[in-house]
Amino acid sequence: MNGEQKLKDFATSYLAKKVFVIDDDIIHFANFGNSSCTAIIGDHSVILIDAVRSSLYAKQVREILAEYTDKPVRTIIYTTILPETQGGSAVFADTVEQVIGCTENVRPRIARTRLNDVKDMRKIFTKGYGLADKLIIPDGNTRQELITSFETSRDEWLKPTLWIENNCSMEIDGVQLSLLRTPGETPETITVWLPEKKAAAVGSLFYGTFPNFNIVTGSDYMETEIWCDSLRLVRDLEPEVLLPAMTVPVTGREEVRETLETFADALEYILIHTLDGINDGLTLDEIIASVTLPDSFQKWYLQERYGRVEWMIRAIWTRNMGWFSGLAPELTPLPDASFHDELIQLIGYEKLTQRIEQALSDGEYQLALQLCELDPRRYRNQKKRSLSRLGKESDCLGERYFMLARAEEL
Repeated sequence: MNGEQKLKDFATSYLAKKVFVIDDDIIHFANFGNSSCTAIIGDHSVILIDAVRSSLYAKQVREILAEYTDKPVRTIIYTTILPETQGGSAVFADTVEQVIGCTENVRPRIARTRLNDVKDMRKIFTKGYGLADKLIIPDGNTRQELITSFETSRDEWLKPTLWIENNCSMEIDGVQLSLLRTPGETPETITVWLPEKKAAAVGSLFYGTFPNFNIVTGSDYMETEIWCDSLRLVRDLEPEVLLPAMTVPVTGREEVRETLETFADALEYILIHTLDGINDGLTLDEIIASVTLPDSFQKWYLQERYGRVEWMIRAIWTRNMGWFSGLAPELTPLPDASFHDELIQLIGYEKLTQRIEQALSDGEYQLALQLCELDPRRYRNQKKRSLSRLGKESDCLGERYFMLARAEEL
């Protein structure tokens, strides 16, 4: 099965837009855009956990919610500060009285705002915005229903009226709930725990695919140990319903427990074996070649459809060892352009061209792409072909769209 078909099958099973009625008081809206939200029906109003990524999807949520209750949304709780959880909140501005968010434990880095432009551009590439419709896999994790523009602004989002700093419990319109700090993909992530329902809305702490450690889009390093601790904290609550920020809910106490345990154990496995490889003196390439998830971790929610194990290994290396691989030539290397000129003089354009064409003919698209980088202007068309083939054969959404988007630029 090729990568594109794997993505289509995964999208059909786990990324389709769907409404899950957990019980009379809990309705989960899965994959509205690239995010989900949960409505908790109280005595006189609705508590909305997250508000999906844009007004387009929030309007859909509001219309569908009206089919189940005529109670207004009075409270919104954000599980993270990501646009995917806040972007559609303004749709409920006419009824909302309280918005709850979680503060960060540390001062945000200057880079978070200074690098917005380049990170937004990378998000455009990895989400598939601007690509031809035929290249998009309808998955809910990208531009479901063929959105053609990238919404980067949250000017109209509803800002929190109440910020929580520590774990706390409260009652909102007859609903007992606890807000628990559970840092994972982001440091300010919270889990909304509904003890009477045994339900945990975990935001981006868990979603049904191997996580993306943001090598492509760029972000702060995700502290794996803390992420695992948060997953196990939720596990110990013994929830019977797990409501994630993407993909589908998980139900049943044993199923939820196994899912959280396995997800945490998988992340910890990659972390420990990467660190051991570093300590044993292996190079980054050697670690990537030797560290894979064992068969016991081959679960639907650990498929590499959003992130890759290799990207996590690279992130762990960079976090703990910095930019230097330990190889002496990397201390003060020649500029790429100068070194590439030397290689071309040794190889000659005739042989280089022949090898690139042969690699393309043999399906060695990664090799062809890297050889094209020796003179990307000269080999512009071959580079485009390499990127297109790599994108179409990838079974990871972000990688697929990034490759295809860069090919479209050429």
